Amino acid sequence: MEPWESKLDGSSIHLAVEGSCGGTTLGMQIARQAISQGGRVLWAAPELPDSVRFSQIFSEVSLTESSRFHAMNLIGNVDQAVDSLLKTAKALPNVSLVVLDDYCPDTGKIPSDIISAVNKLIDVTSWTTLLISKGGVSMDKESTLVARSKTKLKTDKVWLLTRPHSDSRRTLFAGSEEIELRLVEEGFVH
Repeated sequence: MEPWESKLDGSSIHLAVEGSCGGTTLGMQIARQAISQGGRVLWAAPELPDSVRFSQIFSEVSLTESSRFHAMNLIGNVDQAVDSLLKTAKALPNVSLVVLDDYCPDTGKIPSDIISAVNKLIDVTSWTTLLISKGGVSMDKESTLVARSKTKLKTDKVWLLTRPHSDSRRTLFAGSEEIELRLVEEGFVH
Protein backbone atom coordinates (compact mmCIF):
# COMPACT_ATOMS: atom_id res chain seq x y z
CA MET A 1 0.00 0.00 0.00
CA GLU A 2 1.23 3.45 -0.91
CA PRO A 3 0.95 6.64 1.16
CA TRP A 4 -1.95 8.77 -0.01
CA GLU A 5 -1.05 12.19 -1.42
CA SER A 6 -3.07 15.23 -2.35
CA LYS A 7 -2.54 17.87 -5.02
CA LEU A 8 -1.03 21.00 -3.52
CA ASP A 9 -2.34 23.42 -6.10
CA GLY A 10 -2.93 26.62 -4.17
CA SER A 11 -6.60 25.85 -3.56
CA SER A 12 -8.51 26.16 -0.30
CA ILE A 13 -9.97 22.98 1.16
CA HIS A 14 -12.66 22.66 3.82
CA LEU A 15 -12.14 19.22 5.41
CA ALA A 16 -15.05 18.15 7.61
CA VAL A 17 -14.40 15.04 9.66
CA GLU A 18 -16.23 12.62 11.88
CA GLY A 19 -14.87 12.80 15.41
CA SER A 20 -11.70 10.76 16.04
CA CYS A 21 -11.35 9.50 12.49
CA GLY A 22 -7.97 11.05 11.69
CA GLY A 23 -8.53 14.59 10.44
CA THR A 24 -5.44 15.95 12.17
CA THR A 25 -3.44 12.95 10.94
CA LEU A 26 -4.58 13.62 7.37
CA GLY A 27 -3.54 17.27 7.77
CA MET A 28 -0.11 16.26 9.10
CA GLN A 29 0.31 13.85 6.21
CA ILE A 30 -0.43 16.63 3.70
CA ALA A 31 2.02 18.83 5.65
CA ARG A 32 4.70 16.13 5.37
CA GLN A 33 4.05 15.97 1.63
CA ALA A 34 4.39 19.75 1.27
CA ILE A 35 7.67 19.75 3.19
CA SER A 36 9.02 16.78 1.22
CA GLN A 37 8.30 18.74 -1.96
CA GLY A 38 10.39 21.67 -0.71
CA GLY A 39 7.63 23.80 0.78
CA ARG A 40 7.08 25.31 4.18
CA VAL A 41 4.03 24.66 6.39
CA LEU A 42 2.26 26.85 8.91
CA TRP A 43 0.02 24.90 11.30
CA ALA A 44 -2.39 26.88 13.45
CA ALA A 45 -4.50 25.18 16.10
CA PRO A 46 -5.56 25.63 19.73
CA GLU A 47 -3.28 22.70 20.61
CA LEU A 48 -0.19 21.27 18.96
CA PRO A 49 -0.58 17.91 17.21
CA ASP A 50 0.09 14.89 19.43
CA SER A 51 3.88 14.51 19.60
CA VAL A 52 3.84 10.72 19.24
CA ARG A 53 1.58 10.91 16.17
CA PHE A 54 3.68 13.73 14.75
CA SER A 55 6.87 11.68 15.06
CA GLN A 56 5.17 8.70 13.37
CA ILE A 57 3.99 10.80 10.42
CA PHE A 58 7.30 12.67 10.08
CA SER A 59 9.58 9.67 10.74
CA GLU A 60 10.99 9.69 7.17
CA VAL A 61 11.54 13.48 7.12
CA SER A 62 15.01 14.78 7.96
CA LEU A 63 15.54 17.17 10.86
CA THR A 64 16.47 19.92 8.40
CA GLU A 65 13.29 19.41 6.40
CA SER A 66 11.08 19.17 9.49
CA SER A 67 12.32 22.62 10.56
CA ARG A 68 10.02 23.95 7.80
CA PHE A 69 7.00 22.97 9.93
CA HIS A 70 5.92 25.99 12.00
CA ALA A 71 3.20 25.61 14.62
CA MET A 72 1.23 28.57 15.92
CA ASN A 73 -1.25 28.72 18.76
CA LEU A 74 -4.74 29.62 17.57
CA ILE A 75 -6.41 31.07 20.64
CA GLY A 76 -8.07 34.32 21.61
CA ASN A 77 -9.38 36.82 19.08
CA VAL A 78 -9.69 35.02 15.76
CA ASP A 79 -9.05 38.17 13.68
CA GLN A 80 -5.77 38.82 15.49
CA ALA A 81 -4.76 35.15 15.18
CA VAL A 82 -5.43 35.14 11.41
CA ASP A 83 -3.60 38.49 10.99
CA SER A 84 -0.59 37.03 12.82
CA LEU A 85 -0.78 33.90 10.67
CA LEU A 86 -0.88 35.99 7.48
CA LYS A 87 2.09 38.14 8.55
CA THR A 88 4.11 35.03 9.36
CA ALA A 89 3.16 33.30 6.10
CA LYS A 90 4.16 36.33 4.06
CA ALA A 91 7.45 36.78 5.96
CA LEU A 92 8.63 33.19 5.53
CA PRO A 93 9.92 31.90 2.18
CA ASN A 94 8.25 29.07 0.22
CA VAL A 95 5.06 28.69 2.25
CA SER A 96 3.06 26.10 0.31
CA LEU A 97 0.52 25.01 2.93
CA VAL A 98 -1.35 26.68 5.77
CA VAL A 99 -3.45 24.44 8.02
CA LEU A 100 -6.11 25.64 10.44
CA ASP A 101 -6.97 22.67 12.63
CA ASP A 102 -9.88 22.77 15.09
CA TYR A 103 -10.36 26.43 14.23
CA CYS A 104 -14.03 26.49 15.29
CA PRO A 105 -16.30 24.94 17.94
CA ASP A 106 -16.95 21.20 17.49
CA THR A 107 -20.72 21.58 17.15
CA GLY A 108 -23.34 24.05 16.00
CA LYS A 109 -23.04 26.82 13.46
CA ILE A 110 -19.57 28.20 12.90
CA PRO A 111 -19.60 31.71 14.41
CA SER A 112 -19.72 34.57 11.91
CA ASP A 113 -16.50 36.19 13.22
CA ILE A 114 -14.61 32.95 12.51
CA ILE A 115 -16.15 32.67 9.04
CA SER A 116 -15.18 36.26 8.30
CA ALA A 117 -11.59 35.79 9.50
CA VAL A 118 -11.13 32.53 7.58
CA ASN A 119 -12.55 34.06 4.40
CA LYS A 120 -10.13 36.97 4.79
CA LEU A 121 -7.28 34.45 4.95
CA ILE A 122 -8.52 32.57 1.87
CA ASP A 123 -8.98 35.78 -0.15
CA VAL A 124 -5.33 36.85 0.08
CA THR A 125 -3.44 33.59 -0.19
CA SER A 126 -1.55 31.86 -2.98
CA TRP A 127 -0.70 28.68 -1.07
CA THR A 128 -2.89 25.66 -0.35
CA THR A 129 -5.09 26.29 2.68
CA LEU A 130 -6.54 23.36 4.63
CA LEU A 131 -9.32 23.99 7.15
CA ILE A 132 -10.01 21.00 9.42
CA SER A 133 -13.13 20.88 11.59
CA LYS A 134 -15.71 18.48 12.91
CA GLY A 135 -18.55 17.93 10.48
CA GLY A 136 -22.23 18.03 11.25
CA VAL A 137 -24.80 15.27 11.12
CA SER A 138 -26.61 15.02 7.82
CA MET A 139 -30.39 14.77 7.78
CA ASP A 140 -30.55 12.93 4.46
CA LYS A 141 -29.83 9.29 3.78
CA GLU A 142 -27.23 10.01 1.08
CA SER A 143 -24.50 10.98 3.53
CA THR A 144 -23.94 10.77 7.26
CA LEU A 145 -21.74 13.86 7.42
CA VAL A 146 -21.95 17.46 6.20
CA ALA A 147 -19.43 20.29 6.17
CA ARG A 148 -20.81 22.96 8.48
CA SER A 149 -21.08 26.46 6.95
CA LYS A 150 -19.87 25.16 3.57
CA THR A 151 -21.91 27.80 1.74
CA LYS A 152 -20.46 30.62 3.85
CA LEU A 153 -16.79 29.66 3.70
CA LYS A 154 -15.17 30.69 0.39
CA THR A 155 -13.24 27.45 -0.08
CA ASP A 156 -12.56 25.94 -3.50
CA LYS A 157 -13.16 22.37 -2.33
CA VAL A 158 -15.14 20.55 0.34
CA TRP A 159 -13.88 17.19 1.54
CA LEU A 160 -15.52 14.80 4.00
CA LEU A 161 -13.54 12.20 5.97
CA THR A 162 -15.70 9.42 7.37
CA ARG A 163 -15.22 6.24 9.35
CA PRO A 164 -17.80 3.86 7.89
CA HIS A 165 -16.42 0.83 9.79
CA SER A 166 -15.04 0.30 13.29
CA ASP A 167 -11.61 -0.67 11.96
CA SER A 168 -8.84 1.37 10.29
CA ARG A 169 -10.73 1.94 7.03
CA ARG A 170 -11.74 5.50 6.18
CA THR A 171 -13.50 7.08 3.22
CA LEU A 172 -12.46 10.48 1.91
CA PHE A 173 -15.02 12.22 -0.26
CA ALA A 174 -12.98 14.76 -2.23
CA GLY A 175 -15.53 16.48 -4.44
CA SER A 176 -17.03 13.80 -6.66
CA GLU A 177 -14.18 11.39 -5.91
CA GLU A 178 -14.60 8.69 -3.25
CA ILE A 179 -11.22 7.51 -1.95
CA GLU A 180 -10.88 4.40 0.20
CA LEU A 181 -8.06 4.81 2.71
CA ARG A 182 -6.60 2.83 5.57
CA LEU A 183 -5.14 4.53 8.62
CA VAL A 184 -1.82 3.00 9.70
CA GLU A 185 0.95 4.18 12.02
CA GLU A 186 2.66 6.21 9.28
CA GLY A 187 -0.57 7.86 8.11
CA PHE A 188 -3.12 7.14 5.41
CA VAL A 189 -2.46 4.60 2.68
CA HIS A 190 -4.53 3.39 -0.25
